[in-house]
Amino acid sequence: MVKKALLASVMLMASTSLWAAEHWIDVRTPDQYQETHVKGAVNIPLKQLDQRISEVTQDKNDMLHLYCNTGNQSGKAEKLLQNMGYKNAINEGGLKDVEKTQAMIK
Repeated sequence: MVKKALLASVMLMASTSLWAAEHWIDVRTPDQYQETHVKGAVNIPLKQLDQRISEVTQDKNDMLHLYCNTGNQSGKAEKLLQNMGYKNAINEGGLKDVEKTQAMIK
């Protein structure tokens, strides 16, 4: 019985991560976003993030990649979203940090 319960919880955890979507969120101003941004990223300025995150996802298991110019605002966004229950909000740092790891800059 214990084996079955353990197996069921492992399978549930695995399926949750398999179905979780990934989103890139640019928390800078719209003008900064228009200049350059990660391809496919959604622009939600930090001051609007708590009100507008549901436009991107309501699934609190989704992977949320957050970035700004230096990593400061995206760090604040990470804490805000984690406090709202988003388990996979990640501060990816500033745009230059993202450029080093992603080939998706527009």
